[in-house]
Amino acid sequence: MSGTRAHAAEPRVWEYVIVGAGSAGAVTAARLAARGSGSVLLLEAGPDQPRPRDRAHPLADAGRLVLAGYNWDYRANLRTSSRLEDLVRAPGPAAGPGTGRAGASALWERFPYQLGKVVGGGSAVNGAIALRGLPRDFAAWAAHGNPDWSWEQVLPFYKDIEDDADFPGPLHGDSGPLPVRRTPREQVHELDAEFWAECNRRGVATLPDLNAGAEAGVGAIPGNTVDGERVDAATAFLSGPRNLPDLRLRTGVRVIRVLFEKNRAVGVETESDGRRDVVRARHVVLSAGAIGTPVILQRSGVGAAALLRALGITPVADLPGVGRGLVDHPSVVIWSRPADGVCTPGLPWRQVAARMSSGFDDDTDIQVGLLNNVESHTIPGFVDRLGWPLVVGTSVMLLRPRSRGRVFLDSADPAAAPVIELGLGSDPEDVDRLCHGVRRAWDILRSPGLSGRLVQTQFWSDRMIASDGVVRSGVRHIMNPGWHAAGSCRMGPATDPWAVADQDGRVHGTEHLRIADASLFPAIPSAPTNLTTLMLAEKLARSTKE
Repeated sequence: MSGTRAHAAEPRVWEYVIVGAGSAGAVTAARLAARGSGSVLLLEAGPDQPRPRDRAHPLADAGRLVLAGYNWDYRANLRTSSRLEDLVRAPGPAAGPGTGRAGASALWERFPYQLGKVVGGGSAVNGAIALRGLPRDFAAWAAHGNPDWSWEQVLPFYKDIEDDADFPGPLHGDSGPLPVRRTPREQVHELDAEFWAECNRRGVATLPDLNAGAEAGVGAIPGNTVDGERVDAATAFLSGPRNLPDLRLRTGVRVIRVLFEKNRAVGVETESDGRRDVVRARHVVLSAGAIGTPVILQRSGVGAAALLRALGITPVADLPGVGRGLVDHPSVVIWSRPADGVCTPGLPWRQVAARMSSGFDDDTDIQVGLLNNVESHTIPGFVDRLGWPLVVGTSVMLLRPRSRGRVFLDSADPAAAPVIELGLGSDPEDVDRLCHGVRRAWDILRSPGLSGRLVQTQFWSDRMIASDGVVRSGVRHIMNPGWHAAGSCRMGPATDPWAVADQDGRVHGTEHLRIADASLFPAIPSAPTNLTTLMLAEKLARSTKE
């Protein structure tokens, strides 16, 4: 089996089987194995990383996103539809993949939603940004019935996972496996330096440490990189523990469903190279992410009973929150062409970020930053009709969107792709805030220090920005997700009808089944989700008892 090391005979029944070797799964497996919790089997649908890994390998290059070869090639509907309601109302089970979608392919397949499918998961293909959530985010988690997840409760676990060389002291760790580094202000790219200075001129104060818990401010982005190399979760957390005798890693293995005896999880059914197999385990941990985990649960009979029956799946636990509440950060990127010599391929692309008010109200509700040195052919969905080899993006990301989407099955066929509805902009307030944010970013972009280094901007103009209707239409049609899927199996007490698991990740209505990934988030953090996912897995691994 690919990815399997030479070991003694494997147990007939594993103590733990962990589904997904991404950010959360890597941490969970490493921690359980290191503490001697018994035999641990880590399953990953994608490939392993090269060992040793050449610095030129795309998974090592922190200067680019990896959007081919190491991803689930999902397609998402950026909005919503009536597909789920129609499916539940329709008599009888769905007949097969794609049932009921005829004539709507443009709606359903409009946006590529690539998520990591490799050991290391999203952390191996993302932008290596190591931003924490904010205290108010975790106040929202606690308000959803999860008192163990306040800022004061999660800060020790953020500290435990990191080695922050820039800010030693009580707010940061210095001996964790994940390096956190920032570019000094005097070394940032000239465009970032101008952006930083313009933010200061407009009243956005410098915030030396964006991870200290303060909200508004501009500063250097913390990243999990060393000399330009992405240090993903597998590299940071699994490199040593994967050699422990009680930990096995199998790659190229897709988990179809969790197996139950009544409501007790007893293992998983897998598929590899076209062959089905059964893996028995005393405990099952799902770390397949905010798309993969709810889909596996639904195939297993855990989800909204009405949907399961419509698919011909026998319900094990009626949990209507499975797949509901999917959330991602909507963003609008304004693309410009840099003057000759300003940008260079291969240089760092993301160094500075500003959290500020969009102007919709006084709330700190957007993150604005530049994407520099970007080769236009690497941009998902970018239609380059202008012949610009290099581009600069001004990104406006909404920190706490109100809109919610969902993910669900429309067929019981294990080969059927999930239906992903992101629901971006379904709440009008999100659109309003992004409209205000685009105008604020435009003002920064048009400042002399930046506009003098950018020779042309795609789509947007001063005249368009002056029109409320045009800005609103532009935002609605251009907003994209951040590949920060979260919240589709939120944690909360059993009294919450939409909660899927308790605050220790135990799935309601089942035994010996847990979740440890971003699907648990009751609210999306005000930052890219990877560092919070690692923190969550670290914290949950401490509470996972045999």
